[in-house]
Amino acid sequence: MKNVLTATVLAVTSLVADAAVLPETPVPFKSGTGVIDKNTVYIGLGSAGTAWYKLDIHSENKKWIALAEFPGGAREQATSAFINGNIYVFGGVGKNKQGLTQVFNDVHMYKPEANTWVKLMSHAPLGMAGNVTFVQNNKVFITGGVNQNIFNGYFEDLNDAQGNKDIIAQINHNYFGKKAEDYLFSKMLLSFNPSSQQWSFAGESPWLGTAGATAVNYGKKTYLINGEVKPGLRTDSVFEIDFSDRNIKWHKLPPVSSPDGVAGGFAGMSNGSLIFAGGAGFKGSRKAYDSGRNYAHEGLTKFYSTDIYVWNEGEWHKSGELTEGRAYGVSLPWNNGFLIIGGETSGGKAVTDSLWITADKADVKVR
Repeated sequence: MKNVLTATVLAVTSLVADAAVLPETPVPFKSGTGVIDKNTVYIGLGSAGTAWYKLDIHSENKKWIALAEFPGGAREQATSAFINGNIYVFGGVGKNKQGLTQVFNDVHMYKPEANTWVKLMSHAPLGMAGNVTFVQNNKVFITGGVNQNIFNGYFEDLNDAQGNKDIIAQINHNYFGKKAEDYLFSKMLLSFNPSSQQWSFAGESPWLGTAGATAVNYGKKTYLINGEVKPGLRTDSVFEIDFSDRNIKWHKLPPVSSPDGVAGGFAGMSNGSLIFAGGAGFKGSRKAYDSGRNYAHEGLTKFYSTDIYVWNEGEWHKSGELTEGRAYGVSLPWNNGFLIIGGETSGGKAVTDSLWITADKADVKVR
């Protein structure tokens, strides 16, 4: 990776509290999705319900503007991509017509110029929740995510339990008590062609699929960082997907964060440096799982990481900290760095503020 930061451990991080890059989001915002088109940011769904907003970062009077609401109902964990002037929103978790929580595999397109939504006659060959979505070679790629049948079945069972605590406890024990490979998180790499609205198989990860990973592009390479390999169990793995040749290649890089890993972190590039920040996980879960406890996070409290890591000369260095741990917001590339919009902090509290992370030589700055 060119022009990486010189190795500096625990570089000083600065926070400019009185110079926020973005105004507060209209509502506390987490578990939603977003894209950026040059200097215009779009966010929505998650804790915002069906709401969809935009903001011009370069406007003198920066403010979030409410747009046409998403027509597919309130959803969490949907993903999105900006390509060919339009925004595509993929899947997510929400209620079906019967009121049951389920994973969707549908696609909606938002036309910014017309401020209108269209539900496409296109469905992915699998459910899309917990996956990552990114653009390469003028196509949208999706990988990772939960198994639709297993996930939907869990919530159907909870619904059928009708509040019986003993039955619910048994359902949870059965659901969380399996090995990682038994959850069949997606290892497939799928491509979506916005012109034809067709899906294609583009390859497969040689390793376990993940949910809640963080994806970031750098030229013809995409990096997938951390995530979970089963409900409650994270991974510290980092993968590189190389699109520079006709045959897409997967590589495994050195791990980042503690062995317990995190999900829902934030990542981006600045001056050629790959940066990873935040995320949430369960300390002690990896040790528990390796000792044979499949329900590895049972009894553990979720923690929210403040760590900021920088990839340097083949390894990761902790290079700063956020002032408060956070996860499950939106990270978008902007102005030789990346924005963190919203997210949740300790206790699952959704926040309204945003951050801008950049790297300048030996320093990581948080504004």
